[in-house]
Parts: sequence; C-alpha cells; structure tokens
Amino acid sequence: MTDPAPEIKAADTAPREGLLGAVFDSREAIATGETVTLTPEQAHSRKRRGQWMALALIAFVILVFVLTMTKMGAQILVRDL
Repeated sequence: MTDPAPEIKAADTAPREGLLGAVFDSREAIATGETVTLTPEQAHSRKRRGQWMALALIAFVILVFVLTMTKMGAQILVRDL
C-alpha cells in the first residue's frame, strides 16, 4: 500500500517570503488519510448553517431581481421588436 502523503524534501520546507509564500507554502491540500467524524451537535449546526446560507442566497437573488426590474421600469414591456 502506498503512503497517501507524498514525501516532502527538505528544500521544499523552506518558507518563501511575501505573497509567494502565502500562496504556495500552504499544506492544506495534502491528503493525509485522516477523516473527521462530526458529533450530532456539529452535524445539526452544519445543517442549520447551510439552510441559512441558502436562505441568504435566495434573498440576495430576489433583491437583485427586484432592483433590476425597478431600474428598468414598466417601459421594458412596451418596446418595438
């Protein structure tokens, strides 16, 4: 069986300066094979957070639609084709 995390050479571990270091020195994407098991409270919180995010997205889409229709006005329906 192969190791899920690739070997990191010593030269790769030296931190870079500035923006390059912030972008390319992140180790978050390396697969470690670890899994996370959520507690029932955490799962419930995640579900509620997702529901609120969906509600906020729907409200934003409706707001943009209403503002667009308001800016266009009723004359958008009376036009020559």
